[in-house]
Amino acid sequence: MIQKIINILFKKRHFWRNVGFDELSELYTSEFLRSLAMSIIGIFVPIYLYKLGYSLTDIFGMQVIWAAIRPPLSYMAAKSVAIFGPKHTMVLASIVQIVYLATLMSMQSAQWPLALLAVLGSLSYTLFNIAIQVDFSKVKHTEHGGKELGFLTIFERFGAAVGPLVGGAIATFVFPQATIFIAIVVMALSLVPLFLTAEPTRTNQFITLKGFPWKRHKHDFIAATFFGVENVVSIVVWPLFISIVLFTSNTYAIVGLLTSVGTAMALLTFYLIGKLIDDKKGGLLLKVGVFVNSIMHILRIFVTTPIQALLVSIVNEPVTASYRMPFAKGLYDAADSVTGYRIVYITLFDSFRMFGLLIFWSVAFVTSLFIHDEKVLLQTLFVYGAISSLGILTQRFAALR
Repeated sequence: MIQKIINILFKKRHFWRNVGFDELSELYTSEFLRSLAMSIIGIFVPIYLYKLGYSLTDIFGMQVIWAAIRPPLSYMAAKSVAIFGPKHTMVLASIVQIVYLATLMSMQSAQWPLALLAVLGSLSYTLFNIAIQVDFSKVKHTEHGGKELGFLTIFERFGAAVGPLVGGAIATFVFPQATIFIAIVVMALSLVPLFLTAEPTRTNQFITLKGFPWKRHKHDFIAATFFGVENVVSIVVWPLFISIVLFTSNTYAIVGLLTSVGTAMALLTFYLIGKLIDDKKGGLLLKVGVFVNSIMHILRIFVTTPIQALLVSIVNEPVTASYRMPFAKGLYDAADSVTGYRIVYITLFDSFRMFGLLIFWSVAFVTSLFIHDEKVLLQTLFVYGAISSLGILTQRFAALR
């Protein structure tokens, strides 16, 4: 049903394609459902753990393990994509994600170690991220990649807008475990669209670093370390700050509402940003977005009222998209440019991104041992996020020059 609607809305606008529209509409549909599933519970995971009695030090320690274990898991994900294809790997990712959510749902009764949760979560995310990036970079079109990326972002963020509102309401007025169960059901549904067309890449491929043009792409990987940090400050640290500092009751509903409103307000901008990227203005967009985003992180420190939190949430989404979408365009075009190394490039990018997160969460963990005021601790991480945002400017993507 969802895929038919997508076909009707966009097929006529995509007459220039050489590949069938179903390949992209399939991605749009699956990304919407997966985003809906993960946003129903995703932003609430740190809050849920905090309310179960885990300290910020415990949560930061879990994130350290999540990042530290990533390189070997990324290699496993790359091998899966190379041998079985990105779609089969996305199915595997969803299965692992369901196990991760089931583990999370039983944390209170089973008292699973946070390390187990970290390994399952990191594995599911790297399987999906590497697979969908390889898939999209293969089926997109360079001359219209910005618009296609815009559509993919719209469906991903639409799911992200609906999810927190639904998840927050259920977690507040029913119970948090019900939210996790619903996320599992929707995650299972996201598997359905993936097999309506064949794998977009060859299977049974070999992965090798021999001959990879490191020098040409070194700035891509340097920027990746900062890109990852900036992202988690927005989706992990900010919700924690809201729930611990601003709202101590009805936390899930309020955080969900703020996230949903901010995302919904930005939906129209994603298509416009995609068009600007195709008009060769992506580089300028990225620079402006990075500077404004850095300022936004500093402003979070001074948020003390619900209205201020709402304004930050509303402004954050379009500002973030203004640099993140051009960055993604540069990433996908760079992956296309290294013939025979598409999977290797995307896997290396993911590994360097997680290296940046390993440093960030290690600093956060150590800092939490000395700063016991949770408000001050989280405000300190906003400063780190502001600095990391500026580090994204080290990129030298050919598509953005």
